[in-house]
Amino acid sequence: MTLYQHRFHGSLPAGDEFVFSWWANSVRNLASAQAAAVGWILDFMEGANGLFTKTTAGVVINRVSTGEINPATGRQQALADDVVASPGAAAGSSLPQEVALVVSLRTTLANRSGRGRFYLPCLAASQLTATGKVPAATITDLLDRLDDAWSLYNTLNDRPVVYSRTLRATRNVTSYDIGDVYDVQTRRDNKVPQARDARSMA
Repeated sequence: MTLYQHRFHGSLPAGDEFVFSWWANSVRNLASAQAAAVGWILDFMEGANGLFTKTTAGVVINRVSTGEINPATGRQQALADDVVASPGAAAGSSLPQEVALVVSLRTTLANRSGRGRFYLPCLAASQLTATGKVPAATITDLLDRLDDAWSLYNTLNDRPVVYSRTLRATRNVTSYDIGDVYDVQTRRDNKVPQARDARSMA
C-alpha cells in the first residue's frame, strides 16, 4: 500500500488562497491516484447540490495535487499535479475568507490520533441561519456529495485514512461529519489588502 496526500488548492473572493487535504492508503500508482483525486473534487464541487452551489464565483478550485508520502518519515517522495477550473455559482456576497466549514474524519481509534479534519473554503452569505450557524439543508447536501465522491474514489484497497505524524501510523476513516458551527482559518486572509479609515481624537 502507498500513502498519498491529496491536496485541493483554490482562490478566495478577496484575493487570498486556500488549500485543504486528506490522506489515503492505496494500491493505485501515482497517476491513477491523482486522477481519482481530480474526480473526487469535481464530483464534490460540481455534482447536484455540490459545493459550487454554496460558494460564490470568487471561490475557485484551480489545482489538485497528490503527494506520495513515506509513512515512516512523513516526507513527500513524488508529486502529481493538475490544473482544474471549478468556480462557485451561488448568488450574493461571500462570508469572510477566514470563515470555514469543517469536515471531521473519524476512525475506530478514540483519541486525537484517530481523528482528522479539513477546512472547506468560505461559503456564500446565504449559507447562514438567522443565528449565524450552518443550515441543516447545507450540511445534508454536502454530506450527500461527499458520499457520492468517496463512493467513486473508494475501492476495497483504496481508502481514505487519518495519518498520525506523531505515531507514523494510518487508520481507515470509518465516518465523517459536518457540524453546524463555522470555524476560522486566520491564515486565509494574510494576503488580503486592508484599507483603514482613521479619525483624529476630538
